[in-house]
Amino acid sequence: MESGSSMRHNTWHISFLLILLTGSFFLSSCLPERKVAQVFIQSHNAINLLVFSPDMVYKYNHKGETIPGFDSLKENSQDSALWANSAYMQFLSDSLLLETYMNRFIGELRALGFNVYLSDAIDSFPLSTPQSYTIDVAQVQLDEYLYPLEDEEPFEDTLYYKRFDLNAVDFSCWFELSKANTSKARKTTLYASQTAYDSFDGQFYFDPWTNKVKYKYQIDSLHVKDLYDLAEYLGKKHAGYLYDYFLNQYIVQNLPPDEELQYYYHYNRLNKSLTPVDDEMFEVIGTK
Repeated sequence: MESGSSMRHNTWHISFLLILLTGSFFLSSCLPERKVAQVFIQSHNAINLLVFSPDMVYKYNHKGETIPGFDSLKENSQDSALWANSAYMQFLSDSLLLETYMNRFIGELRALGFNVYLSDAIDSFPLSTPQSYTIDVAQVQLDEYLYPLEDEEPFEDTLYYKRFDLNAVDFSCWFELSKANTSKARKTTLYASQTAYDSFDGQFYFDPWTNKVKYKYQIDSLHVKDLYDLAEYLGKKHAGYLYDYFLNQYIVQNLPPDEELQYYYHYNRLNKSLTPVDDEMFEVIGTK
C-alpha cells in the first residue's frame, strides 16, 4: 500500500503530464494557423482605412416601470417622461462621447499598424491600392434599463431570496466595412455591445442577537463619468476587434487547402501574443 505522500506525488506527476500533453496537442493542432497569423502580423503591407464617424448618439431610457402612471401616458408623453427621468441619457453629451470614443478608436488603429485616413482627407486616400477599405461607424447607441439581480442562500431548511434592480447601460456599435477600390464592393456589417452595471456586493448572514437571517449589501452606483470612461475603453477594444477580423480573414484565405480554421484569434500588440477567443470579437451581422 502506497503512502499518502507517494500517492500525492504520483497524482501530481500524472496531472503534469496531462497538462503537457494537452498543451502539446493544442500547439500542434493550431500550428498552421499560428504560422499564417504571424505572416499577417509581421507584414509591412499595412491596410489603409478610411474612417467615417457618426453624427449623433442614439440614447434611450427603458425604465418606464419607475415612472408612476407610465402605462396610461400617450406615446409622445412616455418618451418625454423617459427622457426627463433618465439617470444617464439626458446628461450625456453626444459630441464628448463620440470624441472620446473615436479618438481612442483611431489612435489604437494607428498603433496596430493601420494607415488611417479621416473623411476630411478623402482626397489623399489611396483608392487604387488593393488593401484599402472604408470603415463607417454607422451607429452608436446607449440603452439605459434596470437589471434584475437575485441572490439566494440556504440556511437550515429554508432558502432565502433577495432581489435588487441595478442600473445598467448597454453601449452598442454597428460598423460597415467595405473594400474601397471597387464599384461593386460588398458591405459587411459588424456589431459589438458592452454592458456597464452598478457594482454590487452582498451576502446573507445569521444574526445571533435576533436569531434571524439578514442580508447586508453595498452598491457602488454607476455614474455618467463611467460611461465616458467606457467609451474610451471600447474605442480601443473595437479597434482591436477590427484588427482581429482582418487577421482571421487572412488566416482563412491562406491556410493550406486541407486545413480549416479551428480557433478565432486575438492579437495583443502590447505583449505580442496570439490567443484563441470565444466571444471577444465582432459579431458579423451580414454582408450585402
